[in-house]
Amino acid sequence: MNTLNRVIVVLMLLMAIPLCSVVLITPVELAQLIQSTARTVIETLSQIRPEIRYGMGILLALVLDALLILWLLFEVRPPRRIIRVPTVSGAIVAVAVDSIRERLKYHLDQLADVIEVYPRVIPHREGLRVELDVLTTPEVEIPSKAQEILQMTRMVVEDKMGLRLYGQPVVRIRHAPYPKGGEAPPSPRAH
Repeated sequence: MNTLNRVIVVLMLLMAIPLCSVVLITPVELAQLIQSTARTVIETLSQIRPEIRYGMGILLALVLDALLILWLLFEVRPPRRIIRVPTVSGAIVAVAVDSIRERLKYHLDQLADVIEVYPRVIPHREGLRVELDVLTTPEVEIPSKAQEILQMTRMVVEDKMGLRLYGQPVVRIRHAPYPKGGEAPPSPRAH
């Protein structure tokens, strides 16, 4: 739904920019154009028999109302807490998203030099897409730590849980700040 919302906002902004320019530059001409267009529409609609005109109006109103209600329901519904994902063996399993997140968090927190992990699990038709925001100690070697995190993620999701990953997990590593003053950086925590 976020993608649809962004597309709608972008389209509204693209329409608003020239519309604001036209309204501010030529307000009198725009008002005359709107007035003549309104007269033409009124004349055209008055030539249609009232029962047909009202029937078409009711039908269009019902379709538009149904679409707007559906959009509203998609906006206010709670996020899915249980997802159906394919397993490595091909079966479909319903799993709580929180369970997957907590298991990933637990196992990745056990890695040396990892201070905090914020996993995001996104269901996909082909499996799970996993995004990880990882806070590490300042002295960590990024390539080797990223590889270790990817291996652990694959092991947890595919081997331990039997679920299928969709694509490579995304790992975003952020270092903790160095200590202030003349203190030496903290040693990597032992597990």
